Amino acid sequence: MMERISRFLCRGARMAEQDMGWWFLKTVARKARNASGKSQREVGDEIYRSDDTIRGWEKGKTDIPLQSIEPLAKACGMSDELTKYMTVVAEARKQGLPIEADMRYNVLFITLAEEYSPFIFKWDALLIPGPLQQESYHYRVVRMAENAADEALDRGWASKTERREILESRTDGPLVQFLIGEAALLLLKEVSEELCQEQLAHLKEYGTRSGWEVRILREPVPARNSAFSIYNSGGSGLACPDFVYTEGHDRSWCIDDPSRVTGYDDFREQKWKTATRIEDYQL
Repeated sequence: MMERISRFLCRGARMAEQDMGWWFLKTVARKARNASGKSQREVGDEIYRSDDTIRGWEKGKTDIPLQSIEPLAKACGMSDELTKYMTVVAEARKQGLPIEADMRYNVLFITLAEEYSPFIFKWDALLIPGPLQQESYHYRVVRMAENAADEALDRGWASKTERREILESRTDGPLVQFLIGEAALLLLKEVSEELCQEQLAHLKEYGTRSGWEVRILREPVPARNSAFSIYNSGGSGLACPDFVYTEGHDRSWCIDDPSRVTGYDDFREQKWKTATRIEDYQL
């Protein structure tokens, strides 16, 4: 399995010149137009551009100008939230910076990445990663951890459900690894022994799925490494270039600088080796 991961990482390195903002904008443009049922010519006619221009945007041969994002989004029926986020991505790309935004905005990026990335790694020292959470865990433990209002919790659960369904429906054989700090389960046990056993059984069930691996890390880690996700292209033409998603108190970042991605992957490789497979874990 480690050979498979190394193959993903080595092949993905050749995609470094294709930055993540470029990938996101062209992929969203193509997906939204297809979802609208309109042809490239029809969209071009609506925004006074040629079908060749639309084709170039969707293939990433030319950039979508900032002033064209809103008309394109409207023609393709994109939500206001996605339209605004496309502008955030375009501006970050223009400045050569990581994509910095509040967590809800950057979830739009990682949701798209989870649809295409051949290798995904998710680590959290204190909470069960979103796609593995049960509904009862989300509404009890996440509510406590984030002090979230009902509306935010409902929105968050809908997002997690969507992301889980995307991962489960993929037929291209992605490898998805989840590394969870034992502290997350110890906290859950304090909240409810029954809920803890239910969630643990849920994790073990997902650990048996093809292409899904779940491990528990018993050792403590520095606070700066408490949670992040890695998305690797594996050389796939559809996937995003390698990047890391990480969160702070009120902001989150999608980072594609190769040297920084390597640092996160070094942590992944080291801790994954020492962690306990969920099939063998006893609390």
